[in-house]
Amino acid sequence: MNTDRTIADGVFVTDVALGDYDVRSVLLVGDTRAVVWDTLSHPRDMSEWPPLIGSRELVVVYSHADWDHIWGTAGLPLGRTTIVTGHRACQARFTADVPRTLRERQQAEPGGWDEVVLIAPDTVFDLETMVDLGSMTLELHHLPGHTADTIVGFVPERGLLLMGDTAETPFPVVPADSPLGAWIGGLERWERDPRVRTVVPAHGPIGGVEILQQNLRYLRALLEGRPLSVAEPLTDFYRKTHETNQRWAAAGARLACTRQTT
Repeated sequence: MNTDRTIADGVFVTDVALGDYDVRSVLLVGDTRAVVWDTLSHPRDMSEWPPLIGSRELVVVYSHADWDHIWGTAGLPLGRTTIVTGHRACQARFTADVPRTLRERQQAEPGGWDEVVLIAPDTVFDLETMVDLGSMTLELHHLPGHTADTIVGFVPERGLLLMGDTAETPFPVVPADSPLGAWIGGLERWERDPRVRTVVPAHGPIGGVEILQQNLRYLRALLEGRPLSVAEPLTDFYRKTHETNQRWAAAGARLACTRQTT
């Protein structure tokens, strides 16, 4: 674990290694509230945040309901004033694939995940909402693509854009039913926003708008069926991801052609 990295005033990040990739959580510490953006894969992953949160009210935000972003919540100092928020579709996943994935992992690795307690969002939104931290604000915006429930977070006072899995390095994971056009359009709006100075993906290095531009080039090529060149070397995870992304894109293009001719 790589913890206690300060990337802006009141903004901390921690990374946890999960096999072929790392995943990142962000802590925003304001005057009156603290926000944890994604709680990673296990309660122990949150061990560094409580001293920084202190006595502030806590808001937990899920970028989406994939297991490596939501299983650590029980490791936080959850009190009666704690709010757990995410997209409405994120909440729905806690009655479907989220518990199923945990059961499968517990069966495959007995004893390894017993401390995980699934804590669903108790506050949801559809398009956008805002969290007031006192000295800064966190805007939450729905941006489906990687999953139907994915959101991004923007802190205007810091020029900070939290991406979750909506953009990552070297490229995103694209599901078979991804709305690529809407995903690209959402990223384009943020890429053009002059307020964005720092881009924080859940996977890969922190940087600037070049991360958005890199992801846009990749997604546009998928949408248009153009050959995709990616920087090597790739880990096994991203090599398989790239192969799968191309298969889904090719299948989607064939389906679109079929619909147009029938």
